[in-house]
Amino acid sequence: MTVTKRSTTFERLALLTAAMTYLLVVIGAIVRSTGSGMGCPDWPTCHGAWIPALGDTAAWIEWIHRGVAVIIGFLVLGLTVLAIRNYRRQMSILLPTIGALLLTGFQAYLGKVTVDTSNAGETVTAHLATALALLGVLTFVAIRARYPASLPARGLSQRLTLLLAFVAASVYALMLFGSHVTATGASLVYSDWPLFNGQLWPTFSSDPTLAGLQMAQFLHRLVAAVVGVFLLVAALIVWRSVRRSRHGGERVPGGDAILYLVGTSTALYAIQVIVGALQISTALAAWAVALHLALGAAIWALVVGAAFIS
Repeated sequence: MTVTKRSTTFERLALLTAAMTYLLVVIGAIVRSTGSGMGCPDWPTCHGAWIPALGDTAAWIEWIHRGVAVIIGFLVLGLTVLAIRNYRRQMSILLPTIGALLLTGFQAYLGKVTVDTSNAGETVTAHLATALALLGVLTFVAIRARYPASLPARGLSQRLTLLLAFVAASVYALMLFGSHVTATGASLVYSDWPLFNGQLWPTFSSDPTLAGLQMAQFLHRLVAAVVGVFLLVAALIVWRSVRRSRHGGERVPGGDAILYLVGTSTALYAIQVIVGALQISTALAAWAVALHLALGAAIWALVVGAAFIS
């Protein structure tokens, strides 16, 4: 009974920590979309104080972002203590949990560097990349803790797992492409969507700087279209596999959960495309920019979860 109680506590804490990490990514998107990244120009204080002045909206948004990050730091630390105490012989849980702690520390360091460099594009993108990696690791820990310590040495073909892992990696790359577009100021280099200044295929400027911005936006849309196809194909394959297993075919362990996660991520991706277009039509309204990143992070977590369950 003691073991069950410990396991349940760890599972719940792992799930809570993953959910809080997703919340932090969403708050980070709000910080970015509202231009509040330098609301607190120093770190770890804010304008030399621990609590911002009342009425300074940008400072409070950034301060809340930092506060949630601190909470996550303590959650990951608590998760690590539980992993060492209860799972020290189960490397599949212990090592990822310690890895999450290291990523949390590195993420805090990147947050300081981001402030010190006045939100330089490279550090902002690195900050997002690390946050998504942390979300992925915590998703794995939350899922792995729900399974027995010993799993079958051999199972079904891993083609589905490899497909889902590939799609997850594609979503991750797409989000970094999008972050690069925002960081370089290329979001509105084309004022229409899905066309490029009225053309189906863009004509790039002779000015190298402008051409670079145009290329960044073009590649982001191109990669988004390709990843959308990948995700749709994966959803169809999962659906067919689960349907066959329900009619007496080869069983897909966790098939219903995988189908739910991939199906939900595919539906969210369709919404994501619309929100991406709204970013342009609304001239980067804060709500559209924040929602775009929030949906991207949700899709990433769902596909990663499907890959891990598979």
